[in-house]
Amino acid sequence: MKSSSLAVLATLFLSTSALAQEAAPAPRTYSVKASDSSLTYRLKHTLHEVVGMARPTEGKARLLPDGTLQVAVRANVADFDSGNSNRDAHMKEATEAPKFPVVEFKGVATGVKVPTTFPSEQAVTLKGQVTFHGVKQAVEVPMKVVFTSAKEISATGNFQISLEAFKVERPSLMMKKVDDALDLETKFKLEEAK
Repeated sequence: MKSSSLAVLATLFLSTSALAQEAAPAPRTYSVKASDSSLTYRLKHTLHEVVGMARPTEGKARLLPDGTLQVAVRANVADFDSGNSNRDAHMKEATEAPKFPVVEFKGVATGVKVPTTFPSEQAVTLKGQVTFHGVKQAVEVPMKVVFTSAKEISATGNFQISLEAFKVERPSLMMKKVDDALDLETKFKLEEAK
């Protein structure tokens, strides 16, 4: 084979490779809309249930072409509001909010695809890590993901953590401690970044 034929073949190969790379789908990046999103905790005591809510301060999701979803969300511990300032002050003391000001979740799910029709719902499990009170713990969070459009997503989920596993001294009322289990509910609205 002549060198000019090899040059033509090499040029064709490189052109085809460049076109294939251009046609490959790019990752999609979404940002959490804090005003439409929330993190809510529920804590039980013999006499009552405490419910506190905060808006996330940061949140990103990245959907890769292979269906891998990467999520990172943060909220300030001091932002959780139960509607009772005395109780909130006690919770901030128990969680040492000035020393450990942020609660954070980072996780990954697989098999997530942008649908072709909307709205479309998918069930996914985020496997990741919660950082709270200076402690990191592995968690699995089942989520319902609804694509309202190709550019907007809502995601909801519930999971439970142990206060003692995160080294939080359980608050007491009338010499009776709150339950160790802390239920967390997540509601996120996400928009594709431009």
